[in-house]
Amino acid sequence: MVRLLLIQPNYRLVYSYAGSDTATPIYPPLGLAYIAAVVREAGHDVKILESNAHNLTHEQIKKEIFNYNPDFIALSASSSLMNEVDKLSNLCPENVKVILGGIHASSAPDEVLTNHPKIDLVVRREGEETIVEILENKPYEQIDGISYRDNNGNNIHNKDSKFIEDLDSLPFPARDLLPMDKYFSFEARRSPIDYIVSGRGCPYRCTFCADFITSGRKLRIRSGESIVKEIQFLVDKYGTQEIDFQDDNFTFYPDRIKEFCDLMIKTGLNKKIVWKVANGVRCDKLTLPMLKHMKKAGCYMLSLGIESGNQEILDKMRKAEKLEDIRNAANWCHQVGIESRGLFIFGNIGENRQTMRDTIEFAKSLPLDTATFHICIPMPGTEHHEIIKKEGKFLDVGFEGLTAYSDGAFILGDVNPKLMSEMQKKAYKQFYIRPSFVMKRFLRIRSLDDIKLIAKGGLEVLKFATN
Repeated sequence: MVRLLLIQPNYRLVYSYAGSDTATPIYPPLGLAYIAAVVREAGHDVKILESNAHNLTHEQIKKEIFNYNPDFIALSASSSLMNEVDKLSNLCPENVKVILGGIHASSAPDEVLTNHPKIDLVVRREGEETIVEILENKPYEQIDGISYRDNNGNNIHNKDSKFIEDLDSLPFPARDLLPMDKYFSFEARRSPIDYIVSGRGCPYRCTFCADFITSGRKLRIRSGESIVKEIQFLVDKYGTQEIDFQDDNFTFYPDRIKEFCDLMIKTGLNKKIVWKVANGVRCDKLTLPMLKHMKKAGCYMLSLGIESGNQEILDKMRKAEKLEDIRNAANWCHQVGIESRGLFIFGNIGENRQTMRDTIEFAKSLPLDTATFHICIPMPGTEHHEIIKKEGKFLDVGFEGLTAYSDGAFILGDVNPKLMSEMQKKAYKQFYIRPSFVMKRFLRIRSLDDIKLIAKGGLEVLKFATN
């Protein structure tokens, strides 16, 4: 029996929400938990080392590695965590093969093999089936979706693996290997909160987005029945009271949403839990009847993937959406009583100070309950990244500088780190620190927890915006 140790790096070392450690949520690594479930079904021994949730030191991680004595160690990381990946891989014994997956590995496998010598294998795209093939000692040249060094030290990139079409066939994530009591979001309405992925892939071609690199251009979804079964399992086993769907296209298929909502109401789960889609949905895929049904089924919040308040910028980023779609979605959410959060990005193709001002004013004009304003981080493999390579300049900010609350990592036209950072802080200040918004929030207070949430969130935003 082969032993696999999956390590979740501590992303709180490099990332914090709006510059606040206390406001930064701790999410379960569902990707690793899915891999663990599939590996266990294949008959292998597997453990997840959650250094993020436990806030482990490197010495503690080294001790855990020694005690478990794995044959393989696998990590998943974004670009901002690559220095931490180096530190963790250096803790691994020489006889242990180290595997890296995730968005950075999938978008820049050559960079990983060239500049991170302790990484033996790169798993691109989805990892469940590929990891099993590695553990079962299949020759590297026969495994689709991996990159590795040959005996001469050359980087070899095998052809891409096929995506898993039937997501219902996957086992539920191995949450029994995770410290479920450690996960939280300070914005959650109820506790304990858990997270579900109900689909993978995206058919759209937004210039800034790298999700297609790991999940593909085709949207693959789980059935409403499968999702409801997982929710029932979480309620029964962990007493879960809130679900956050970590999808990009949760509302893409109206028939699937209807099936899901009907089942939530039929089973009575809409009375036991509340749910939201904080990762973002497309505004043009929402309708008023759909939102009414979702509200009845237990939905209380949606993040709207707005990105910009300037139509020309939306067109340049290939968002394939109109400002009218966005305004309709925000108004409909407000009408049915579903909270809405606007997700905005500064630094898109063609941006300047005025277009960023347009975004701030547009955000203020919508009946949004909250908003986030991120700085664009162009990932390798995206169209935005390629345009900057040809027409702009990347700045040496290190891997840790590649986060949504950093100052920015590139110059393109009028866009530069100073402008993006200035407008980001201005956006938070102008959106949140205005009498109409403050009054609206206080009028919605229903409990002591609401007061604590508003006070904590307000202080963190004020601190970030005035820093």
